[in-house]
Parts: sequence; structure tokens; C-alpha cells
Amino acid sequence: MNTHTLLAGAPAPVLVPVRAKAWRWLALLAAVALLCWLPVLLTERSLFGMRLSNMALLNLGLTQVNLMLIAMLGALSLNYLTGCAGLISIGHAAFYAVGAMTAAVTGTQWGWPFPLVLGAAALAGAAAGVLAGLPSLRVRGLYFVLSTFAVHYIVVYLFQEYQFRFFDVVGVPYAPATLAGWALSTPMRWYFFLLPLVALIYIGLRNTMRTREGRAMRAMRDHELAATAAGIDVRILRLKAFAFTSAIASVAGAVYAYYLSNVTSEAFGIQFAIQFIAMIIIGGMGSLAGSLVGAAVWLLLPSIITGFASKAAGSSGLLRTLLVDDKAQLVQLIFGLLVIVLLIFAPEGLAGIGRRLRSRFTRP
Repeated sequence: MNTHTLLAGAPAPVLVPVRAKAWRWLALLAAVALLCWLPVLLTERSLFGMRLSNMALLNLGLTQVNLMLIAMLGALSLNYLTGCAGLISIGHAAFYAVGAMTAAVTGTQWGWPFPLVLGAAALAGAAAGVLAGLPSLRVRGLYFVLSTFAVHYIVVYLFQEYQFRFFDVVGVPYAPATLAGWALSTPMRWYFFLLPLVALIYIGLRNTMRTREGRAMRAMRDHELAATAAGIDVRILRLKAFAFTSAIASVAGAVYAYYLSNVTSEAFGIQFAIQFIAMIIIGGMGSLAGSLVGAAVWLLLPSIITGFASKAAGSSGLLRTLLVDDKAQLVQLIFGLLVIVLLIFAPEGLAGIGRRLRSRFTRP
């Protein structure tokens, strides 16, 4: 067979993937530009010189967006632990508390700079994660879930004792965060610190899933006995997953404490832990992108409903009862129904629904 035959039999170059890749890069650049412009829009609350109402902006402010970004860190770490490694935990708020307590000791009491505080929080969170993951070496299923539940209450109790011993009931104060002389003193500055942090952690977690250990982790999640038979040390892998995700959650807890400037042990109650589980169910278990979507829905939807409630303040009847008098119950009802509907009809969450729609419209 000569060269001409080989060339004749070779398939023609496919231009569609290259074109699709170019469109993806354009979409990424557009998304980055939109995210950089978002804080300006929410701060000035105007578009091309035209004043926008609260309802036009869905009653959203930069504070809600910043809290959403902090929650995204917790949702990403829990989804990596539960959705990717298959380790169910309902004590994720404990690692937020570990980060907040570490930040109080190193930042408030010892006066360490903010970057060192975050590093200390990551190390403390990793150590706490290893301790929390030790029961997984002996117990499975419901017993392990209950062990994470116990870890939550132990850590919250320690935080409460620490708070009352050094700061009493007023809560733990935190000095303003500073990076290389740049004080995070405004919501916009916090936004441009939190957004790259979330992006870096998301990209890092996504890339780890493509490594050998990431594939081993998914094998452990899908079939632990088969993974063990293939030579994977699932015990070490469990502890690594706990340490890695707990470090991220602990950093998020330190950032959360600095952003609020004062926290108490009550901030890390069981409801705080349950919200992360709801986020990854709404977004999609095992989908890191779904974690971001779930956190956005969970944190922003109440503000949107509050905006509609302010419009319904002058109304009467059922509309006023739902949106004004029983607004808190309405929010809980919506979230409860959303979780139930997704579990029944779309267990893969909103991310899975998005994948199905995309495949349907892009199918040749």
C-alpha cells in the first residue's frame, strides 16, 4: 500500500470540534466578562445610566452573592466527598466551625496575617477531617453517617466552650481581612477575592477527578469490593478524601467568619449542615458544576421571594398570606418540594437536567 492510498483512505479533517472549541472559549470569555461586571451592576444598580429597580435585579445585592460564593466552597467540598468519593457526611458544618475557631485563635488572638490564617485553617481542617474519617475504616452506612453527626456536635460544643471562655456571649470578633496591604473592606473587594478562590478550587477539584487517584475514588464510590480487588487501598483513599475536602470547608469557614466579622457557635447549627446536603441534591450529586448551581439556588431564591413579598405587601387574600405573612414557611415549602421532586424525577439534579437538554439540542 503506497502513500497515495493511505492519504486517500484517511478521513477528512473534522472542523466541527475546532469550531465548537472556539465557541466554548468565546462563551467562557463572555462569562468572565459578565462576572466581572456583575458587582458593578449590583452596586450602582443601573444599566447604561438607566436606574434599575430592586425587582429588575431580583432583589439581589452583592452581600447575598458573596455569601453564595462562600457557600459554594462548602457545596463543592461536600459534593466531592459524597458525590465523587461516596462518603456520606451530615457534619460538614463542623469543618466550617473548625476554620472559624482556627481563624479566631491565629487571627484574633495571635494576630497572624490573613493568608497565614487561611493556611492554618486548611491544616486544622485536614487534621479534623482525618479524625472524622477514622470511623469509616470500621463502620459503614448509617453507623458512619451517625458518626459524622456526632463529630458535628462535638466540634460545635468545643467552639461554644472556646467562645464563652474568651469572648463570652457577644461572639468571636474578627479583624478586617487584608491581602498584601489590600483590605477586604467592601463587598466588591470581597467579591473579587471570593470569585477567583471559588474558580481555583472548582478547577482544582475537577482536575483531580482526572488523575489516577480521582479515578480510583470513583471506583471506590461505585463498587468498593471491586476497587479493593483492583489493588486500591480504599482506607487511605477515604482518609485522603476527608482531609482534602475538610481543608476546603475549613478555609471556607475562616473566610465566612472574617466576612461576617463576628460569629457565635449558633451559626454552625445542624441546619447549617443540612443546607449543604440540600445544595448538592438540588445541583446534582457527583457534579461539581451542579454544586455551584445548587448553592446559587439555595442562597439567592429567598432574596428573590423577599422581593416579590415586598411587592405584595399592599395586597390582600391568599397572595398576601403566602408572600408576606408566611414568607419563611413558603421558602421552606419551595425548597422541600424542589428536593422531593428532584429526588423522584431527576436524581441527577439540575446539572443532570441541563446535560439532557444540551444533548437533546446538540444531537445531530
